Amino acid sequence: SLAARAAHRIRADVGAVIAAIGYTTMASFAGAFLLYWLVTAIQTGDPLAIRSGGGLVFYGAVPTGLLASYLAARGFELPWRRLVDLSIPGIAAGHALGRVGCFLGGCCYGVPWDGPLAVVATHPLSPAAHPPVPRHPVQLYEAVGLIVLAFVFAVVPARRIGDGGRAIVYVGLYAVLRFSTEMLRGDTLRGVWLAGISTSQLVSVAAFLAAVVVGVRVLGARRSARGTAEALP
Repeated sequence: SLAARAAHRIRADVGAVIAAIGYTTMASFAGAFLLYWLVTAIQTGDPLAIRSGGGLVFYGAVPTGLLASYLAARGFELPWRRLVDLSIPGIAAGHALGRVGCFLGGCCYGVPWDGPLAVVATHPLSPAAHPPVPRHPVQLYEAVGLIVLAFVFAVVPARRIGDGGRAIVYVGLYAVLRFSTEMLRGDTLRGVWLAGISTSQLVSVAAFLAAVVVGVRVLGARRSARGTAEALP
């Protein structure tokens, strides 16, 4: 419904938008798996270390998903930047559902913690059950943060659609959210490097800085366009 609403707002073919989302989703999963494979291979020194299992890293989905969405938008003659800006609530909500799935599956679990909201995984197939100790439900923390972002972007009217401004703001805010929740993660398979910094935290810092740099350029372009418009008779 969110995709249909976005398509309706830009008067685009709903079927084309849904097809573009399908290609983007497949590419996103491929990128998420490839980053998980890369981190695991570096950690273990074995490129076949994931042969007995698998996983996904969200940040790996970003570049492949963006590339696929851009190519699909061009192929279907859709306004790519407008679609991205309008899709932010749906992206955040979908990601939140994914984090709930992580919680139910027991992956991406939190550090041991014997306090309010602590959860204990007991199913033998759950990675969080080894050992079965109380932990932070960090997956739900991130899911709540994503739902808040989805709500904010859904209800706050955009001053401008199509220059990527909303997407840039979302990337910056999510980078802060992800960096924060990573502090409570207890799974080492995601890649933990110098001073306990994880792979996702390194990517979060890079994503935040990129959002700031690109955001300044977009803001400058907006001011320049406004000044030109005001100067016209």
